[in-house]
Amino acid sequence: MIFFDQLKNRLMYPVALMYISWQSKVSWLKSIGKKDQVRFSEPYAGQKIMLMALYEKGRIREDVVAAMAAARALGIYVIGVNTLKLGTPDDYRHCMDCYIERYNFGRDFGSYKSGFGYIYSNGLAETCPCLLMINDSVFFSKKHISTFLENMLTGTVEVLGSTENFEIEHHLGSFCIAITNPVLNNEKLKKYWRRYTCTDVRPVVIKTGEMELSKTLKKIVSSSDSFRSLYDTAHVADLLQSNPDLLDLVAQLSRRSDSVGWPRFSFAAVSKNIVAGYFHSSAASLGVGVNVDLNDISTVALHYANSVSQFQTFLHQTIANVQDVDSSLEVVIKDEVISHFLDCFTRGSQIHQNNVILHKIGLSIIKLDGVYRGMFNTRDVEKITEDLDVDQQEVFRRIMYSRPFGSAVLFGWRRAAFERGLI
Repeated sequence: MIFFDQLKNRLMYPVALMYISWQSKVSWLKSIGKKDQVRFSEPYAGQKIMLMALYEKGRIREDVVAAMAAARALGIYVIGVNTLKLGTPDDYRHCMDCYIERYNFGRDFGSYKSGFGYIYSNGLAETCPCLLMINDSVFFSKKHISTFLENMLTGTVEVLGSTENFEIEHHLGSFCIAITNPVLNNEKLKKYWRRYTCTDVRPVVIKTGEMELSKTLKKIVSSSDSFRSLYDTAHVADLLQSNPDLLDLVAQLSRRSDSVGWPRFSFAAVSKNIVAGYFHSSAASLGVGVNVDLNDISTVALHYANSVSQFQTFLHQTIANVQDVDSSLEVVIKDEVISHFLDCFTRGSQIHQNNVILHKIGLSIIKLDGVYRGMFNTRDVEKITEDLDVDQQEVFRRIMYSRPFGSAVLFGWRRAAFERGLI
């Protein structure tokens, strides 16, 4: 049955691509002659800039307002570019310095293109110390937002993403990238935005937008270390090495959704690595049975471990000559846990793969398509929710659960389009 479903989706994909491409072409034709409308704009005085790409109808989400207000409180000049229309734009003068509405075509990169065009044509780029391009495809946690914005806009790294992505090829997540003045004013970046062609076809936006932008920025920076992410693997490795409390919780802070194929942290995998590298004889059976069905659970000697400390206790109780390896065993466990966690951490989109732990250590943004793309299950959503401020928990749940996993709810050409990344 699964085989025939996959075959049907593959056969329907060309039709889905043709239909979505046609829709994009129609939207492009309708956009011709539609000029961006600057609803209000305050004088610019050389501040750092936040360029926010918005998809907000009627009113702006409260978490987005909180993020822009936090930026304003830090003295950042906030520019919002919206593909939809607000009921009363003036209601948001307290959190935006400049507000622009544009025709709904081109997704987030269409709004970025409009925003950069405004910044360049009005001379803002010349004196801007650092610009943060960001969009509302993420939920903004009030818990860390001010510190997060300050860290992104320190200007010590020429191009700084919040997180990176290792799918297909290495690039920064375009939902949050900070760019310093020399890069912002580099002719290669200006040329990129002049030549960027808007489209509504998602894979094309990812290729010519997100990935091509990263390629352009890599060419501009003065050294490879000047193009990186704030929450990269090295940063997380350092935290795990130096913070025993965080290390103890890695299992609880790891993704649990099995709807995508990226590897997930497990003590079972750590057990196998330890057995293969250090143990012999009776230890050969260690870790066996962790994938046993619940119906057979009584036939296997299972051991519960919800933290590194519990896992360590289990090994101490299992090893015959524990008195001889007691001190070194703790080092082995720590090294293997960190190694396995980091191996998982680097796979795919880091914000999707690691959003639970990333929020815990200070990342203020959470991808809103986590459930829809199958990266989060309900356990992952609830784990993030319990770490949010109480007044944001209910609205976060409603947003996340309003978009169920696409493969579970979409059918026909939409299912084919979803599974190939068209929608």
